[in-house]
Amino acid sequence: MTNAALPADRPPRNPASNDAGEASGCFVFGTGSPVVLLHASLGSKWQWKSLALRLAQRHRVIGLDLHGYGDNETLPEPRGGFALHHEVALASRQVNRLVASRERVHFVGQSYGGLVALASAHMQPDRVASLTLYEPVVFGVLECDDKARAEIEGLAQRVACSVAAGHRHDAARIFADYWSGDGSYASMALPAQAALARRVDKLPLDFRAAMSWPGNRDDLRSITAPALLLGGNRSPVIVQRIQTLLEQSLPCCGVARFDCGHMGPVTDPLRVNPSIEAFVRSSTSDSIRPATVSS
Repeated sequence: MTNAALPADRPPRNPASNDAGEASGCFVFGTGSPVVLLHASLGSKWQWKSLALRLAQRHRVIGLDLHGYGDNETLPEPRGGFALHHEVALASRQVNRLVASRERVHFVGQSYGGLVALASAHMQPDRVASLTLYEPVVFGVLECDDKARAEIEGLAQRVACSVAAGHRHDAARIFADYWSGDGSYASMALPAQAALARRVDKLPLDFRAAMSWPGNRDDLRSITAPALLLGGNRSPVIVQRIQTLLEQSLPCCGVARFDCGHMGPVTDPLRVNPSIEAFVRSSTSDSIRPATVSS
């Protein structure tokens, strides 16, 4: 769930011509069928830099900053409280601005970004061509009496308490070490630690959103977009448990595993990216069709 190994903040140049408003929260590379990249908690759109440059040879690649991260660092304060549908709405606004209404979009997401991609496919099914998901943190699929759910609720509470107390580096350390192993945070360069600590205020909202959906597994069974579930064999047990439940619930789902951890797309892109590229390419032929219009 954490971007525990951060790439450089920016590539050498951004060829996108950004308009006013939310445009600063995205990059655009290449031309072709659209692919939207969604990042992990504590990360930004630039975690996908190497994949974006690879996909841009065949696709129009759109990297988005989710609420609280990258160019969207101002925390949302919606009436009634923050929820997952606010992330879906942010992604939808950007997609509608950048992609023709008749085109469907390939979503690629890791961890929290994978959750947002999956929820987008449920809430806006006619807009999604395919889903490539690396260990989406769909905590809501876990039953209330599941020990894995109790474990993640305990993590969320420890992080929230540290954030509330102003102990930003403690919050970042607890979070990063859970997802990438003990000592991961201490092993980072000081600028990388500072970058993570600066963003921790959003983490309690991310946990809240991840705990709230799906309402039941029928929400997952209703997703008709072809999906590829990716994961690492060195990741925490909880995401492997979630992967199993998603495999049982998504009706059109493939699986691939790699010898890496939860941050595989960042730490091991040469292993992970070819599978993402191949799946997106195989799903591209059906990505253009008229959208359903409801009155």
